[in-house]
Amino acid sequence: MSLSHNEIFSTDPDNVCHKLFQSAIDTQKNLIVLLYQNNPVLFNKAFQEFTNMPTVKMFLREFSSLPNRFVPHEAYFHPGKAENPDEWTTSIMKLSESDRIVSMINYKAEPYAFSVAVETPIEEYSIVSFTDISQDLIKRIMIENDVSINKESGAFNKDYFVHTSKSFLNAAEFNEKAVGITMIELMSSDSEADKYLHDFTSSIKCNIRQSDMLVRWEKKTFLLAYLIDGSDNAMKFSRKLLSVMREEPFENLKTISMRLGTAVQINNEAISDIIERAEKALHQSNSSQTTLL
Repeated sequence: MSLSHNEIFSTDPDNVCHKLFQSAIDTQKNLIVLLYQNNPVLFNKAFQEFTNMPTVKMFLREFSSLPNRFVPHEAYFHPGKAENPDEWTTSIMKLSESDRIVSMINYKAEPYAFSVAVETPIEEYSIVSFTDISQDLIKRIMIENDVSINKESGAFNKDYFVHTSKSFLNAAEFNEKAVGITMIELMSSDSEADKYLHDFTSSIKCNIRQSDMLVRWEKKTFLLAYLIDGSDNAMKFSRKLLSVMREEPFENLKTISMRLGTAVQINNEAISDIIERAEKALHQSNSSQTTLL
């Protein structure tokens, strides 16, 4: 026998059970929605911030239903793929885990991809959890399309870094560190740069961590992204790199002059702003010199 809505969950925000459940789901980073008979009755804080809708009533007035937020693209699940759009949770859970992906656009008009999980602990009630997999999906697509690596140099492609740089910001926040950006320019002719391109890339890769990213930014300019404790350590790291990258077996790089420009993230500064300061520092530096801004 089905229990009534009021017997299970109270929509009264002052109700003790409501407060406890709301508090529990508000601690989660995933977007979480409580459904009753396939209609949303509660959102967690993460979902509210994503949509900029503080209440379910406001959300439904704006979008009518939760599935209306799903981007109707064939690469993702959407109500059009469900046998019964009103029972989309049943349809999506019949799919393999790798296909339970929806795309939603936040209130800033930024697209995201989410892995969806649905639990039905009580009849007619479902808890839907949306896990942000945007960065993982972008990486997978670009790797599958063979566009992550610049074949001439062996470094990452600029587009790949731009599309996945949010991962660096997330890692910095999680590890309580800052993002460091060092721009490295080969001060040589195009033909000489092409001749030593792979040795140049290999010499840097031999002296950085696996988590660091070396990116071919321009024809003779490379970007190195890493996590660092502060500006002083970033300068020490960059200067040491400039000296050790020409050691055995890459002594031939001693014939090429290089210059470096370094910048370290300030507070929650965007990647693009850090890069802009690093490029400015690069243009102010001289050959075989490192400048910090």
